[in-house]
Amino acid sequence: MSDVIAVVTARAARLAKALGAEQSLEELRRELELMPRLGVLLGPHRQDGLEVRKTRIEATSGAPGLAVAYVYTPAPPPPTVAITSITPDDGVLE
Repeated sequence: MSDVIAVVTARAARLAKALGAEQSLEELRRELELMPRLGVLLGPHRQDGLEVRKTRIEATSGAPGLAVAYVYTPAPPPPTVAITSITPDDGVLE
């Protein structure tokens, strides 16, 4: 088991619920506890170790594909991940 704590913000959770993607987001949250640097780094490396990253959840029959932004903070311990934003594929909310 990893020592990383991963959470979903209330805003991201509400949008996931509206899109029917709660299960997919929960699976990603668990995966980020094991691999917190899963996504692509956005912006330069910071001296304090904070990283803003993005990844993608593929579409399923019950939920659209999603772009997911999250923040990884390795210090102070314990390392944490906060899923801050999810964005549906184009056309989902039109």
